[in-house]
Amino acid sequence: MNRGGILSKLIIRKLEKRHLPRALKLVREGYEEEKKKIPFLPEYQELAQGLQTNIKDLAEKGEGFVALEDVDMIGFLAGYPVKQLFGSCRGVYVPLFGHGTQKNNRQEIYRELYTHAAEKWVEGGMFSHALTFFAHDRETIDTWFWLGFGLRCVDSIRKTEEIEVSPSGLEVKKGKFSDLPMLASLHHNHRIYYRKSPVFMLKNFEDPLEDLEEWLSGENHHFWYALDEGAPVGYLQVEPAGETFISRHPSVMNITGAFVADNIRGKGVGLALLARAQKWLKKEGYPLCGVDFESINITGSKFWNRYFTPYTFSLVRRIDERVGREKENA
Repeated sequence: MNRGGILSKLIIRKLEKRHLPRALKLVREGYEEEKKKIPFLPEYQELAQGLQTNIKDLAEKGEGFVALEDVDMIGFLAGYPVKQLFGSCRGVYVPLFGHGTQKNNRQEIYRELYTHAAEKWVEGGMFSHALTFFAHDRETIDTWFWLGFGLRCVDSIRKTEEIEVSPSGLEVKKGKFSDLPMLASLHHNHRIYYRKSPVFMLKNFEDPLEDLEEWLSGENHHFWYALDEGAPVGYLQVEPAGETFISRHPSVMNITGAFVADNIRGKGVGLALLARAQKWLKKEGYPLCGVDFESINITGSKFWNRYFTPYTFSLVRRIDERVGREKENA
C-alpha cells in the first residue's frame, strides 16, 4: 500500500460488491475529517447502518469505479444516472456517500477516477455531472474546481438555539391548513423569484395552494408565517427530510422552504421566522437544524451563511453535448 507522496500506476475498475466495505471505510474517514471541523455533527456510529444501505444501493443502481494501487483500493467514485439534471440533458449525480479516497495523493486519485468515469458517462449520453462533498476539505474543493466544476448548492447546519430578536411589529404564527389560502400568492411569488437572475431555476407546480396542502400533509411537516399589519409577508417550512444522509438523522429537522416578500426584505422577517422555528425545535427536543440552499441565490446565501455552518458543497459541470454527436459521426 502507498504510504508516501508518490503513487505507482493506478488501475481503474468498475465498482463491485466486493469493494463496498472499503468504500464505506473511505466515506467514514471523510466524515470524521469533517466532524473535526464541526464537532456537533451526529456520531458516525449512528449513521453507519444507513450508509451501508446507501452504498449498496448505489453500487447496484449507479455508475461507479474504483482506483486500485497494486491490489489495494485507494479510492472510488460512483453516481446515479439522472434523466434531466439541471436542464434537459441526461446526467449523473455523485452523492456525499458516492466517493472517497485515501488521504495521501487525494487530488491525483480523484483526477484519475473522474477522467475514467467522465469518459464512460459521456459515452452513455450523460453530459451534466454533479457531486456533493464535505465543505471543509480544501484539497477536494480545489481538485474539482480545476476539473471544471462550479458551486451550485450548499448544505448547512446549526445547533438548535434560541435567537434573540428585537420587536419589529411583526406577528409570527405557527401555521395550520386553514392558514394556507392566505399564503398561496406568496408561495407563487417564491416560484417566480427562483426564475429570475441570477438563479434561473425552475420551481414547477401548477397550483400554489395545492402544492402547499400536499406538502403540509407530509408526516411531521410544520411551517410558520409572518404578518405585517395583517398581511402575510413571509413563511418558513420545516420537515425531517433532507438532501444528505446527515440531514436525515433523527436529531435533525430541516428548513426546506423559506420566502420573504420583496418589499419587506431587510426588515427582520426572515430572522423572526427562524427564531420562532428554533424556539419550537428546542422545545420539541431536536438538537440540530439543517438547511440546503443554492449558492446562486444571493439573498438566501447571505442569510443562511449568517446563522448556519456549511458542511457540504455540491458542484456541477455541464459538458458540451456536441461532443456526443461528434463521437457518433466519427
